[in-house]
Amino acid sequence: MPQDEKSSAEVSAIQEPPKKFSKILTKIGPGLIIAGSIVGSGELIATTSTGAKAGFTLLWLIIIGCIIKVFVQVELGRFTLTNGITTIRGLNMLPGPRVEGKGNWFIWYWFVMFAFIMGQLGGIVGGVGQAMSISMPLTEEGRVFNEYRNAETLLRVLRAQFRLEASNPDSDLGAIAERILENEMASIEALSQLKLSDGSVPNTANAKVFYENLATAVDPGSVYFRESILPLKPLEEYERLRSDGKEDEAKNAKRLIDDLISTKFPDTAITNDVDSAAITSSLMQEYIELDPLDVEGKDDVYVVKGKDDVYYTVGLTILTIILLVIGRYGFIQMFSTVLVGLFTLVTIVNVFGLQTVDAASTWRITLADIQEGLSFGVGGNGWMDGLAVALATFGIIGVGAAELIAYPYWCMEQGYAKFTGPRDESEEWAVRARGWMKVLQVDAWASAAVYTFATIAFYLLGAAILGRAELEPADSDMVRSLGVMYKPVFGEVAESIFLFGAIAVLYSTFFVASAGNARMFSDVLGTLGIIKPGEASYRKSVKIWSGILPAVCGITYCLGVKPVVAVLMSGLMQSIMLPMLGFAALYFRYKHSDKRIAPSATWDFFVVLSAIGLLVAGGFAAFTKVFA
Repeated sequence: MPQDEKSSAEVSAIQEPPKKFSKILTKIGPGLIIAGSIVGSGELIATTSTGAKAGFTLLWLIIIGCIIKVFVQVELGRFTLTNGITTIRGLNMLPGPRVEGKGNWFIWYWFVMFAFIMGQLGGIVGGVGQAMSISMPLTEEGRVFNEYRNAETLLRVLRAQFRLEASNPDSDLGAIAERILENEMASIEALSQLKLSDGSVPNTANAKVFYENLATAVDPGSVYFRESILPLKPLEEYERLRSDGKEDEAKNAKRLIDDLISTKFPDTAITNDVDSAAITSSLMQEYIELDPLDVEGKDDVYVVKGKDDVYYTVGLTILTIILLVIGRYGFIQMFSTVLVGLFTLVTIVNVFGLQTVDAASTWRITLADIQEGLSFGVGGNGWMDGLAVALATFGIIGVGAAELIAYPYWCMEQGYAKFTGPRDESEEWAVRARGWMKVLQVDAWASAAVYTFATIAFYLLGAAILGRAELEPADSDMVRSLGVMYKPVFGEVAESIFLFGAIAVLYSTFFVASAGNARMFSDVLGTLGIIKPGEASYRKSVKIWSGILPAVCGITYCLGVKPVVAVLMSGLMQSIMLPMLGFAALYFRYKHSDKRIAPSATWDFFVVLSAIGLLVAGGFAAFTKVFA
């Protein structure tokens, strides 16, 4: 909160800091709120998406990205605790270009980043809407669309499992092939109940007959097609490329399919059986001509998915506005801590389950995978592509730039600066300040432990399952794709567990970030002189923007923002801001700190190292954006 003057009320609020560690733990909380904000966007979406794209290669960056920013986080908190000044007002004190009364260079860039954060939060609340529309569809259209997309998503995973298990002589490939056929039939059945964007319905009659005949056929050619050809990736690629309108690439995929039929039969009995080979080739030709979405002369026809996610997004946005306007700090802290803690625990259990549950053996994480992750590679299709993905992720994993700025606000809400009291030259103040700084550091590192474990767990899941299945979370299938990570361990109950967790952490992120943004935005308005100075004006502004900002986020999703793209773009903008915050931490440490509560030389070394790391990351992020 702004502190333009020291009041008697502030002096009377002074409290002695706790000395016992058990008592210190009762005073932490700001970091847990930040962790609640972090886990939803950075971990569940950005980290798993990065794992899906880069595999295990960037594990080293995930670990460093979580730890390196804590030193800057603590220094920003030290500045606020020492001086009783909020982050924004402090950052407006940085040297450099400024327009008097209109802010400085940092405030100007903050507005740019803030715009992208609104898109990010729109994607996040839309993700909650997706999760709720999957778990509790509001319309019949929404229910059937879920069945269709669930079957299609599971098909990709099953084909990946078939491919990964093919070299294991003990694998039951027949059971996997049977599930693939079942899901093909389920997908067609659900598709037959949907409508297309031109008002017509998909022509699924031929496809239904094809799969029904294939399921009961006993001749060698049909059996071979059902158990050895249908589960293969080229068919999946062909289907996907055709549905995306990429005809040239689809032709290349078809050539691979033709090769499988004509020259690559691994079963010599089939190869030598001319009739069986002919039957298989005929089935393949019939299969690739089955396209219920192929409407002649209409390339832009697509399945109408319904608007259940939009309805939920609107409702959640309204609920958030109400809670933020009437809510208090304690409620926000408890709400975010409980939700994030539960799902983080489930996710960590899920990672260990991959190593111990027999049904999940296909997706186990090996020592070679971990070694690859710690080899300092960048992943991606090329060096620049991999670096761009890595740095966009670096900006949002762990404590992102937005959370670094918001953290001191929650420290003030918790009362650290108020309990320390107005800065003076007395030894009593110095003792209190050192005591409350110790509490702040425990708070920061406790939250770092929570989100670091969560981040590593989400990343490993993304790499082990989504990466191997080549399934990247995107658009309206984002939440559905993420839910795949829990199926090998939790089986049939995985969807319920994941959807509950996704709703919890994504909504926690939206809720906490919206609360922090209302405070920061109000502080910016006060810093620029747009609202009157003083506590009353600030609090009034926070309530107003607690209503407006969530509404803006909800509207962005309803207008078509893509959640994963929005989150990663926000991460890139935050990556660029990180060097500025590293510089600010050093400036505050050496220009505005009190020598009586100065940290050790070792701590200073790591603060400098952290600032350099943020400079390198932000610089390369800008470079890859401009020149990639």
